[in-house]
Amino acid sequence: MPGLLVLEAGRVRKARLQDIYESVYTIISLVPPGLVTTYGSIARLLGTSPRIVGRALRDNKSPILVPCHRVVRSDGSLGGYSGPGGVEMKRRLLELEGVKFEGDRVRPDHIVDAGRLLSPDNLISGSSDTPGVGGGQKHE
Repeated sequence: MPGLLVLEAGRVRKARLQDIYESVYTIISLVPPGLVTTYGSIARLLGTSPRIVGRALRDNKSPILVPCHRVVRSDGSLGGYSGPGGVEMKRRLLELEGVKFEGDRVRPDHIVDAGRLLSPDNLISGSSDTPGVGGGQKHE
């Protein structure tokens, strides 16, 4: 995968780190309460590494607008959380939003692939078989 490209002033260029950060924040903003996505899922979508995604989350300056607590490791474990209260607070926030756990991992039925958040079905018709994604009536 060539990585993220940006169209700027009529020219295509390779994305800068700030462009990738902004894309990460946009994707995370699409994750509904009650679900999470993974660092790896976002990284695959953007053609970057999960570590870059983690760094973007660590540097998030708008935690109220960008719900970085809704991103976990691919195995469902919580990973890091640089907000007040650390990982314990991340878990509490997720539980308040309805995310269910099996031990110290998010249940698989509460993890959504970031690419599904951008699927036409979810954006246009609001339909989805994933709990919390889309959720509207299927338009025919």
